[in-house]
Amino acid sequence: MKLFSKNQFVAEVKNLNQIINHINEENCYDKVVEFFTITSYLQDHAREIEEFLPTVRGFKFCGIKSSYRKECEFKRAKAKLGLNEFMSELNKAGRDKYGHNRTESGEAVSKDNIYFGDVAGIWTFCIADFENKCKNDAYVQENIRAQITGFVKSYEGSFNLDWVA
Repeated sequence: MKLFSKNQFVAEVKNLNQIINHINEENCYDKVVEFFTITSYLQDHAREIEEFLPTVRGFKFCGIKSSYRKECEFKRAKAKLGLNEFMSELNKAGRDKYGHNRTESGEAVSKDNIYFGDVAGIWTFCIADFENKCKNDAYVQENIRAQITGFVKSYEGSFNLDWVA
């Protein structure tokens, strides 16, 4: 039995796009945790995502009729390109021991392992520190919230599902 299905994948990507579209400076601390929770989950299942490529649009009936061969080859190429673009964006938004999301595979994402910073002389800290220790510093809050929101919004349109049937 598969632990991850195409339907689960589609649902997670839709949730990810909802987060990207609805993040703002008021809810950014919680939304960035949700964003990285989904990207981490998808990264953990990258091999399974690649395995269901043959079930996407255009793969199932290739070879039944030779008259459909060119159309079939075009659909295969489009699906492979879509998968490659998706995985590239996922890797950019994913884990990095020196990046924003410093979790290991299978580790829960929290405000304690997401890092942003370099604001007002403050080095990079986990967002829990910015949210709690710097909560009364309006300048820091304005800048760190804008940084988090801008990062997540930079992925708007990156996680499309056009290539999935």
